[in-house]
Amino acid sequence: MEHAPKPRVSVICPTYNRSRPILDTLASVTAQTVTDWEMLVVSDGSTDDTDDWVRHSTRTDPRIRLLRTERHGHPSGPRNIALAEARGEVVAYLDHDDQWRADHLEVVLSLTDRGADIVATGFELRDPAGALTAASQPYEMCWHPEFQVLGVVFEPSRVAHRRGLAERAGGWRTGAGLEDWDLWLRMTDAGARFTTVADRTTVLLDDTGTRRHRIPARHRLPLAVFDDPRAARAMLELLRSGRDDAAHRAAQLADSEEWLARLVADEYFVRPVGWDGDPAADIARARRSAQELWPDLLVLRQHDRYALAQPLRCATAEHAERVTSLVRRTQPRLFTLLDAVAAECAGTLAGAGRR
Repeated sequence: MEHAPKPRVSVICPTYNRSRPILDTLASVTAQTVTDWEMLVVSDGSTDDTDDWVRHSTRTDPRIRLLRTERHGHPSGPRNIALAEARGEVVAYLDHDDQWRADHLEVVLSLTDRGADIVATGFELRDPAGALTAASQPYEMCWHPEFQVLGVVFEPSRVAHRRGLAERAGGWRTGAGLEDWDLWLRMTDAGARFTTVADRTTVLLDDTGTRRHRIPARHRLPLAVFDDPRAARAMLELLRSGRDDAAHRAAQLADSEEWLARLVADEYFVRPVGWDGDPAADIARARRSAQELWPDLLVLRQHDRYALAQPLRCATAEHAERVTSLVRRTQPRLFTLLDAVAAECAGTLAGAGRR
């Protein structure tokens, strides 16, 4: 018995109750200039007519396969199921409400053919009516392992990797969100490296109803820790007052520019293929334009002490600790100033108590 030849690419698409609009996502795959692919659509216990629409597509294009599973309520389970079924040498992800430009897989394979482990492409963000709301800039496609620790980079629909890399890193994990950031970080820790391209080959849905807008901030980055909650609240009020904003912003920018200069010179720094811009200058310019210096600060109890902290949206407590350590290490000027403010607030409270 002859076996069908293995496709070059396995496209993994988890779905739940997408109904007829999933046809637009499937059509963006069937329109690819690369034709040597299989598409594994994993229905996560859909209760509407999504499966019927996918089956209709499988009848017109046998490269599309429907895999139905019991309800997980999270895309990681369906993605792992599809990984176990995937036959392609490259795995590409496509969420059920996103789409690809016709040359997306061509761009991906041009990089994996040159030895890339993981590929990420640029994107357009469009609202449900199709209007453009944002687009990636070349400097945003720069990559380094430290960027991977600190930032939510590269949604699944923008990423493809060699088969086996995800499984060796432990596969997709469930959680409250950011499972893609978690997996890319574990793959990076295992030695894989991103190759990026500025071409905007992915169209992401910009809709407040999607999961990416509902991810809770379960972890914290402490700025200062106190014995007395009143000192923590005093520092919160002082930072919100803006008294030291100019000094803090200058320190933050000086720290960032020094950090970026170090990263750009590092062998692991990646700039998007074909882009010869100045990444350090562009990233620093974007940081200077940030409006709010201390967003979402809060005071919380940590055992028998009290922390002034920023919320962190990352998957695990271990990751939050890595973010905290790296931020403190790369922002020494800023944290020297913050430590002085913390000492001032604690000292003022202690002085008031002695009177």
